[in-house]
Amino acid sequence: MNPLGPLVAPALGAVQLTPAAASTLPALDLLKGQALEAVLLEILPDSVRLQLPGGQELRAQGQLPFPAGSLLSLKALPLPGGAGLRLQVLGATPPPTNPVLAPLAQGEAAPLLARLQLPTEALKPLAGLFQALARPEAAATPEGWSALLKAVMTTLSDAVASPREAPFHALQAQEGTALFEIPLPWAPGGDPLRIWVESDAEGGTPAEATRRVFLSVPFSTLGEVRMGVERNPAGLRARLWLEDPARIAPLQAELTSELATLGLPATLQILPLPAAAPGLHALAGGTPLSALG
Repeated sequence: MNPLGPLVAPALGAVQLTPAAASTLPALDLLKGQALEAVLLEILPDSVRLQLPGGQELRAQGQLPFPAGSLLSLKALPLPGGAGLRLQVLGATPPPTNPVLAPLAQGEAAPLLARLQLPTEALKPLAGLFQALARPEAAATPEGWSALLKAVMTTLSDAVASPREAPFHALQAQEGTALFEIPLPWAPGGDPLRIWVESDAEGGTPAEATRRVFLSVPFSTLGEVRMGVERNPAGLRARLWLEDPARIAPLQAELTSELATLGLPATLQILPLPAAAPGLHALAGGTPLSALG
């Protein structure tokens, strides 16, 4: 679903408009059965503020599951006993997205993959790497993964190669975070690899900073696999989330030994991935995390 497109359903929610709340409007009887449009100005603890096309504002009781700024299509239905009106939402168009945040709402992997089909001069090195890594034997090597991650993140941060995405990454860099969507050359058109990076260095030196990396990777046999790694002077914490943790549990001792070769105390947990777990995009809209869970 396009998050920027209109939402249409028989009913998407409703709020109630009492006579006292509509004192600046025409008589409520004149609105009964009418189709209205209103902008959702503000969401309050027990009510919402709406603005009609003529500029009139009203406060209606209840809650709506839409962001402020959404344009609502409403139908006014009478409440029993003349208690007011029920404003039933028939359609909702979210507010326009800040162009700088467009990659967050729309994703950046598919547009990048499309640009690689007819590469400009700035994209030719990455296009060549994609062609090379499309071979399964190349994709399976750590060097292939490392080269892909570095090349894509560099390209998405380059204002010449990625004019839409680069401003978003420059904005995130100011906050010490980063979110990248990386198309996989061996699975064109499939779900991308998503990577989130953050750093907490308040009150300390860069060497004392806590750094975290989260990965979301789709696998044909395992489904979605998420990995979180947190590194600080005290050691290394790694977490793996899978739809079926039992399938990789026998490898836990081997994976922990591999982490120990990095020279830091290391722990590894293998956990179930809840079906309703929010995607890594949710991190970009919130505050930096302080734990892996």
